[in-house]
Amino acid sequence: MRDTALFDGFDPADYDNAPAGAADKDEPMSARAYRVLREALLSGAFPPGALLHTRPIAAQFGMSTMPVREALALLRADGALETLPNRAFRVPFLSLATYREVLLMRVRLETAAGERAAVLATYEDLRAVSEIYRGMVEAEQGPLERYLRLHRRFHFAIYAIAGLPVLQSVIDSLWLRVGPLLSASSRERMAVDRNHHGAILAALETADCAAVSEALRADIADGLEPVGEYLAAQAAAP
Repeated sequence: MRDTALFDGFDPADYDNAPAGAADKDEPMSARAYRVLREALLSGAFPPGALLHTRPIAAQFGMSTMPVREALALLRADGALETLPNRAFRVPFLSLATYREVLLMRVRLETAAGERAAVLATYEDLRAVSEIYRGMVEAEQGPLERYLRLHRRFHFAIYAIAGLPVLQSVIDSLWLRVGPLLSASSRERMAVDRNHHGAILAALETADCAAVSEALRADIADGLEPVGEYLAAQAAAP
């Protein structure tokens, strides 16, 4: 397994999901760093093996190293990072067995959230999800990181409709484990994703719980082969 440098082109502003009009000056710097870095991990900005050094990250945020170190320590406690002897933080590598286990849990939980969302979705909810989907299709021709940010938003916009905060929190924690593996996506994979996401959206629009569940199941399960190949290649690397 091989360590990699910090994801090229990482810009904290791309992952700052604070609500519009939020008073940034009232948010502790460590809380902002934690929130933004967590969103970046969930969105696949840092692949497995990425090294996160406190000083350069602090420079990207325009803050001192102390709040960034606090944020990284919290992410380590979440299981999203591990520490190295040189005090750097690293995105951990998952075993294929662990990835399979997380996928099994994701299928159970995300299909449950999707089914409930199909029942509760309003016109405004559907319009918002549809807008994200259109953005994903357009982003297929642009930078991968933009596509992955929208991919994360698409799924969690649906799960938010379910109105089950405890369930969404558990789903969020699972994505924190596997989010870095989204960087294994390819242009070819995006076409497959588009079909699955289109099917999810169509099922939501017709309030078809069974179809939403099946489309989500297929979307999650189809990630096993490419990610499995990626993990095998990483395990074989010197």
